[in-house]
Amino acid sequence: MAVETSPELPKPLRGNEPGTFTHHSVAVRLPEIGRRVLEENELDAASAAAVATLVGEIGNGVITPLSGHGPDAAAWETYVEPELGKTWLDVPWFFAEYYFYRRVLDAVGYWDSGADPYEAQKQLGLEGAVGSARRTISSVDAAYAQWVSTDVLLIQLTDAALWGNQVDLSLWPATSAGPAAPELDPDRFLIDERAVAIRTLGERIPPTIDIVLDNAGSELIADLLVADMLLRSDLASKVRLHAKQYPVFVSDATARDVAATTQRMAADSNRHLRSAGERLRVEFDVDRLAVTAHHYWVSPLGWRHRPEDLESLLAESGLVVVKGDANYRRLVDDRHWDFTTPFSDAVGSTPAPLLVLRTLKSEVAAGLDPDAIQAAAAADPEWLQNGRWAIAGFLPGPQ
Repeated sequence: MAVETSPELPKPLRGNEPGTFTHHSVAVRLPEIGRRVLEENELDAASAAAVATLVGEIGNGVITPLSGHGPDAAAWETYVEPELGKTWLDVPWFFAEYYFYRRVLDAVGYWDSGADPYEAQKQLGLEGAVGSARRTISSVDAAYAQWVSTDVLLIQLTDAALWGNQVDLSLWPATSAGPAAPELDPDRFLIDERAVAIRTLGERIPPTIDIVLDNAGSELIADLLVADMLLRSDLASKVRLHAKQYPVFVSDATARDVAATTQRMAADSNRHLRSAGERLRVEFDVDRLAVTAHHYWVSPLGWRHRPEDLESLLAESGLVVVKGDANYRRLVDDRHWDFTTPFSDAVGSTPAPLLVLRTLKSEVAAGLDPDAIQAAAAADPEWLQNGRWAIAGFLPGPQ
């Protein structure tokens, strides 16, 4: 395991910090998600009772051993052991969330049935995303036919991939009104280093590019369109999509979600979206596009504790694109960094160039300019957690 330690690391965020989004997330949001699982799934009596017990524990109980037999059960024993007996509010927030989602799967019998307890929400999210995806790819195809620069098209597609991160079903269910997407206002970018990251791709033999996925639905369609453009323009020789090994965070994309989304695109009535889906299916068939699901991405481990085999895999990459708020929190170890701390200091080492695309949905950040912080806070008191502000940060990787 690639472990990095430092006596100067700030403390992790915890739910026992009154008045914070972290406290609200543990005390309110997790129980709400558990209740939605009960409402949206036809569970047998034992499973329903197990979910109800889990919901009740969050308010009054403590961390207990897992009971399920998932593929990473042995690893989870080591993750849970140091936190046993602590309250849900006293353990690190990052651990509490991943532990909760692992407990949900144990409760509903996922390891035997394979039934995604968030499937209903994901289906609604996917169908609701198709209209926007049609407009995006139609516009991109028209520009591509006019020989518009691939760099420009990738900026447009990563706009869709980044702002699609707003559609987070753990925060805003598909049946509720989430944040309205801004008009891609550059002032909403606290950092935007995409052009630098894209420029590095044109300076080398087409590399493998890794995309660490976040949400299914509109974000996943946009991620697939980014992969399509990287491959059709030969900026990448291969694209690896890092999906979740099993369902977490309600809308996080699994390998099954990737397959279902590609199939939905290839069957669409819009010829541009359909063609993109068909191209993607061909790329999967010839292994220029692949899905991997390392257990690390469903663990409570921070970036400084990434496994050696994942380190070796990512070291082959010309660019690792990390999507979303939870993955960003993993990179910076979900700690109370001063927001002006250099991003490279918060992340530590990286085996390859790293581009992070994230809309802010938690009180965690690094690498921000003090003037940008002041402007965002003045314009929007909830700028840290409402998904209306974005970071596109780049680290060049080993030199």
